[in-house]
Amino acid sequence: MNDSVRETLSADTLPLEARSLERTYAGVAGPDLHILRGVDFALGWGEAVAIVGASGSGKSTLLHLLGALDQPSAGSVLVGGTEVSSLQDEEAAEVRNGRIGFVFQFHHLLRDFSALENVMMPALIRGDGPRAARGKARELLGQVGLGERLGHKPRELSGGEQQRVAVARALVNDPLIILADEPTGDLDTFTSREVQDLIFDMKERHGVALVVVTHNRALAARADRVLRLKEGLLENV
Repeated sequence: MNDSVRETLSADTLPLEARSLERTYAGVAGPDLHILRGVDFALGWGEAVAIVGASGSGKSTLLHLLGALDQPSAGSVLVGGTEVSSLQDEEAAEVRNGRIGFVFQFHHLLRDFSALENVMMPALIRGDGPRAARGKARELLGQVGLGERLGHKPRELSGGEQQRVAVARALVNDPLIILADEPTGDLDTFTSREVQDLIFDMKERHGVALVVVTHNRALAARADRVLRLKEGLLENV
């Protein structure tokens, strides 16, 4: 975890909070669609929370709001005490890159760049020098078991290996939180278990908090808490 960031936060500041969060989409030929109806959520330091729910219930929408990838219709999101829901695009991007790591189902790796370059990218965007970014990326790829595949491009890696690169990339800027959206959804059963182990091992090693959206019961069961999104609200499972 980014200890330098945490040291600047007050003792009662949490890595992630949502307060009365709503997301509504205007209806094209009918009534407005209310996806989230006043979600309250708090994530503790180092905690792992799984969010489950039926397809179309709004899980990914919620994760995008928590990660400052979208703005709510009402309510607020705080990342390390900073309200991100009302920030301008550039400011929100700085928070995302510096305090949040993302792991998506389909990796979203840059296909023309090597594993090493993909992991370096967020650090370079933050302003780290190439040497420092390369060193951190090498270290993380070693931790996820890809120390011998630094120069391989995504098309030269298996699905599980690509997800390992994505996990390393998510950690390169020492985030407070990892947000994972169906991180094992595109993997076979054996590889899914390997990636589950990796995510939780790296969570413990780096001391980050974790929110994972998943349909995978085994993955959800490993979290400290499981919440269900139903009819626009979160409930304990």
